[in-house]
Amino acid sequence: MNWQSLSSDSHYKTAVAIRSELEMGHVQEAAKGVEELIEALSRSEKRALKSQLVRLMLHIIKWQSQPERRSSSWVASIKDARDEMPIFRTKPPV
Repeated sequence: MNWQSLSSDSHYKTAVAIRSELEMGHVQEAAKGVEELIEALSRSEKRALKSQLVRLMLHIIKWQSQPERRSSSWVASIKDARDEMPIFRTKPPV
């Protein structure tokens, strides 16, 4: 099984393939799939975090450089960007 290709294509399909390998008793092959899925999810989370950080920084820069254009929608956008990033959460997710 080409776990790297599968996990890049679909996390769901990878999980289903891992389950199938386990059902067939192929524990080592399933373990390879789990490891690759973990790596793929990690890469995906890093990309999402980077995207949210860029979005947050753009709003903060605009907030600082254009005080005359500040609005409640900018406040909401900044808050939303922060809420989307686990590094700014005060409580662990449930």
